[in-house]
Amino acid sequence: MKITALKTYPFSVPTGDNSRDPHSGELLCSTKKSWLFVKLETDAGISGWGEGSGEWLVPQVETMLQELWPLLIDRDPTQVEALCEDLSNRSPWKGGPINGTAIAAINMALYDICGKAWNVPVYTLLGGKRRDRVQVYASGGLVETSPEDAAETAKQSIAKGYSGIKGNPLEARRWPMDISSIDRSIAAIAAAREAMGPEGAIMLDAHGSPTPELAIEFSRRVAPYTPLFIEEPVKAGSVDALLDITQRSQVPIATGEKLFTIRDFDELISRRACAFLQPDITHCFGITAVRQISAAAEKQQMLMAPHNAAGPIGTAATIHIDAATPNFLIQEMSPPYFEMFSDYAEHDWTIADGYINVSDRPGLGIEVKEADIAKLPHDPMAYRQYRHADGSWKGW
Repeated sequence: MKITALKTYPFSVPTGDNSRDPHSGELLCSTKKSWLFVKLETDAGISGWGEGSGEWLVPQVETMLQELWPLLIDRDPTQVEALCEDLSNRSPWKGGPINGTAIAAINMALYDICGKAWNVPVYTLLGGKRRDRVQVYASGGLVETSPEDAAETAKQSIAKGYSGIKGNPLEARRWPMDISSIDRSIAAIAAAREAMGPEGAIMLDAHGSPTPELAIEFSRRVAPYTPLFIEEPVKAGSVDALLDITQRSQVPIATGEKLFTIRDFDELISRRACAFLQPDITHCFGITAVRQISAAAEKQQMLMAPHNAAGPIGTAATIHIDAATPNFLIQEMSPPYFEMFSDYAEHDWTIADGYINVSDRPGLGIEVKEADIAKLPHDPMAYRQYRHADGSWKGW
């Protein structure tokens, strides 16, 4: 069996989000999100799908895929790790989101081909599933909104079958040590906790933009409401700053979506600078790399809570990893996107009682609606406005 074609399908989907800065009125996010689906075809009539949804980077990732195509022509798609290692080694630049996302898409597609060729789910290729279903939470909500809105959002997430909700505290802060932002965030989180009761999981994503000092004070104040974790409490780049927060926080710390290679995760793991790791399969070189990161983390008794803002292909690949990973904790899902998945791919997932089922279909377990996505337009994403009162950039 040989690879005969690579096809790319960039398109835009609505985010369903119209969040605005309560002070400036500016949009906090784009109203459209960029997805990039990738198809590898073979001379055996078997095709595999991957996803390279790099949000703002979709045009660059698509170009990178076309640059890599000559290295894929007539290659054996069943040699997954060797082939992806070859793609990585041909370039002197080993990391970064463009390389990581392009190779991730190819890696997923190769696994999909292998599963279909051998008539087994991808989790079988990863050593077999450790669980029949994957615990999931709803991402979105609990931004510095009113306690009433936070409570309602939390109730809706539980009603839709999720085990809990993740929100974005400290988003509306007006300067680096804005304690009033902590007050507003705590009010929303307290209301969500009361609405869900003690069993509902609360996750908090600070998007890596607070100062370490603000994050430490926030972790102290929010601890009574028992969040499962605080995600990205500080910018990526300083393991010392992250470790300081980890050691002083009563709430476990999670991070990893902005890292791309096993080397990027090495120091976090060796120093156990957080509790939970969150690699994103669509950016960190795919299934193979996430498996390597998970195995290294397991030696330090660290758990995996993968980041996921992808479409159905990236989500499918992530769920197969979750099923096969011994040290898996919980999986991020975005309800607005999940509810749109069937527009772009056929799947057999259901979410209920806090879990999503693991598909037993061959390959990744989904069938992309190629004719439908080929008709969809792709519009550039708008960069978010995320500024302090003095006009300076808050960070991301």
